[in-house]
Amino acid sequence: MAKKVLSILIGSECTKVCELNYKKKYKNKGIRVYRSLVFETPKGSVEDGFIKDMKVFGEELKILLKAAKIKSDKVIFSINSSKIANREIVMPPVKEKKIMDIIKTGASEYFPIDVDEYILSYRIIEKTTAASKRNQRKIDKKEKKLAKKQAKENEKALKKKSKTEIIAENMELMDSIDAETDYNNTENDKISLENQSKEIKNQMRLAVYAAPAAMIKNYYSFAKLMHLDILAIDYYGNSSYQAIRRQSKRGINVYVQMNEQDTIISILKNDILILQRTVSYGLYKLINIIQERGYGQDGDEQDPIVLLRDNDMLSRDEGNIELEEVAISDSYGSTASRQALRESIRESLFTLVGNVVRMLDYYKSSHKQIDIDTIFLTGALVEIKGVEKFFSTGIGLPHKLMTKLSSVSASKRATAFRINPSNFLSLIGAVLSPTDFVPYEFVLKKQRRSMVIATTFLTLVCLIGSIGTVYVSYTDYQMASMELEEIRSEYESMELLSGAHDAYDLATAELMDLEKFEEMTGSNNDKIKDVIEQMEKKLPSSAVIHSMKFTETGVTMNVTANDEGTGSNALIAKILKQLKGIEYFQDNVDISGINVENRDGISKVNFVITCTYVN
Repeated sequence: MAKKVLSILIGSECTKVCELNYKKKYKNKGIRVYRSLVFETPKGSVEDGFIKDMKVFGEELKILLKAAKIKSDKVIFSINSSKIANREIVMPPVKEKKIMDIIKTGASEYFPIDVDEYILSYRIIEKTTAASKRNQRKIDKKEKKLAKKQAKENEKALKKKSKTEIIAENMELMDSIDAETDYNNTENDKISLENQSKEIKNQMRLAVYAAPAAMIKNYYSFAKLMHLDILAIDYYGNSSYQAIRRQSKRGINVYVQMNEQDTIISILKNDILILQRTVSYGLYKLINIIQERGYGQDGDEQDPIVLLRDNDMLSRDEGNIELEEVAISDSYGSTASRQALRESIRESLFTLVGNVVRMLDYYKSSHKQIDIDTIFLTGALVEIKGVEKFFSTGIGLPHKLMTKLSSVSASKRATAFRINPSNFLSLIGAVLSPTDFVPYEFVLKKQRRSMVIATTFLTLVCLIGSIGTVYVSYTDYQMASMELEEIRSEYESMELLSGAHDAYDLATAELMDLEKFEEMTGSNNDKIKDVIEQMEKKLPSSAVIHSMKFTETGVTMNVTANDEGTGSNALIAKILKQLKGIEYFQDNVDISGINVENRDGISKVNFVITCTYVN
């Protein structure tokens, strides 16, 4: 059964929370939203994704979680911040465990930042193989055939046209020539792209992210304060993509997701991300425009949202819309009417339309042979009345509102989610395939924990082996003792015979042999557990033991440790002094095979420790 987790998006103005089921690998299985919650972020507590006042924000979150009866202590955060950098890179296919090392090597080229102060993560967008390219070429050929068929049908239609229509078309001759030129250019582009696809071999497209280490630690500190266990921390853009790709239709589609502070525009081909950009225009910018015109100045901040939801403020035809005349006095003492308010809203939203158009133009400049199928409006746009017609008119492409999410269901208690599911796209995507930013300190702790577990396991194995040996010896001794007692009893009850004394001597000799055998079972290896425990105390915390060999005379270890900035000689001298303090070895300690190497800016010292037991 899937466990419940919290998916939280903390914004400067608004915070969203979902309680939903969680599995590490979802594949095509559905998601169930149990509870949802949207509330205004306490002013000044959050700035550009960074939680400045944890106490104030934490208290508000606790109260609202308790009121909503949300009890899960597992959490996944999705961070929306301009401080998180992202780049798309292309590389030859390699094993996944080597990808991060390659990214770290070229990080300074991808990001104009101090990489030491950032945490890197990535997501594989697409793996292109020779087989997939062949399939794509087949699809392109089919599309060409359909285009030629359509062209022939158009030619037949032209022959049937009247003289008036032909004259009208001749008047537009220049336009047709330009169109023909564009068509030829398109065909040339197709040929060049096909040739290029033949030349390029297998490759991978990656989205690489760099988040400030201080920001990630900030969220871990907040989770500790709230007694929450972090499962993952995701980047907002990736969260949006992971949710949208599961809603994606066949073909080339555009998804415009308006949020409180910004808008994410994503272009997908089937379920593969082609292009994604973030525009600094969100719902609150539109609300501010409305409030600047005087509407909603009575302190009810929901008024502008209700206005946009219940009234078509984007249409030029006022129709029968009933809206009170709003008087507003500026520095000149003028009064603005409702028509001026509507024009301000339209003008403001045209900013977003312009950004979408520019992004589509940029996309078409490099993909001239591919047309956009549909533009989907999601997020806060779904709640704006008349927005679908407004965007269709401004862009000239079919638009649809994303009012439902496929493979996502909600209980009756998830009220906020049920009102507008697409407003929670990023929270859904965060649990599907997060980038998972983890501070370097937590990685080291995990490595140390693994080392302790391995060492403890080795100790237990040795201890169990020793106990088994002692038990077998003790059992043999007990059996021999019982046999001796039986022989003595028989001897005492028997009459004096010449052979009885010899039998007694033989049994006594066997008993002595067994006692000597028992003494021989004791060895220096009985000290293994104590030696390992003292080794853990004496060796540096950064030391990693690669191998450990115990013999009757002593122990040999292969060790790697950080020089901690003091140099390898100082480190070796310190370790030598520490190990000589172990009573079983004293001065019988030798360090050899010293080798210094630099890994990721950290100086590692490899060496062999040989310790001989004191007789």
